[in-house]
Amino acid sequence: MTTVSVPRRAPVQARSRQTVARILDAAAAIADEQGIDAATTRTIADRAGVSYPSLYRFFADRDAIFDELMERHCSEIDARCVAAERTWTITSIADLLNNEIDLHVDYYRRHPSAAGMWMGGRTSPTVTKHVHARMRTLADRLHNILVDVGLIPADTDPRAMLVAVEMADRMLELSYRDNSEFDEAILDIGRAALLAFGESLAARLRT
Repeated sequence: MTTVSVPRRAPVQARSRQTVARILDAAAAIADEQGIDAATTRTIADRAGVSYPSLYRFFADRDAIFDELMERHCSEIDARCVAAERTWTITSIADLLNNEIDLHVDYYRRHPSAAGMWMGGRTSPTVTKHVHARMRTLADRLHNILVDVGLIPADTDPRAMLVAVEMADRMLELSYRDNSEFDEAILDIGRAALLAFGESLAARLRT
């Protein structure tokens, strides 16, 4: 995804909103089942049961569909994270980082198209915007969780968790790079490095 899509106006009528939802659902289904390259505007329109003029009335091009689908994925994975985090018993920074890694890997396995867009779509300005915004939101939330459970002082530099989140994101990106399947070995190596960072941070904060 390399073009800059023109932001579309959100539809007001219920019927139009339903059409947009069908288009996004179709794009996600095709990308999950057959890969992102298979999700062309023609295959998306056919799967959604809409005419090509109708699709282009709501989306300027395929990139615009993927941009909005990426925003949907960001919202969904954040909602899952928030719900899961409320159930966790966190006794160390490593606990929190491990849980977040597992949750994200599970989501990407369930939604391969999200991984493909997230890891492979960073040339799109819109996707990059979503990635950066979500990284900061997640980092801030992890910082607050650790403060709430008493594992870090409230005045801890919040950029520490931003570094951890960005490290994890890069680890996952590398796990998908040049592989049709997720590379478990890279995940294991990256997880060890991330947990070592967490332990180092905890040690510094204890001194």
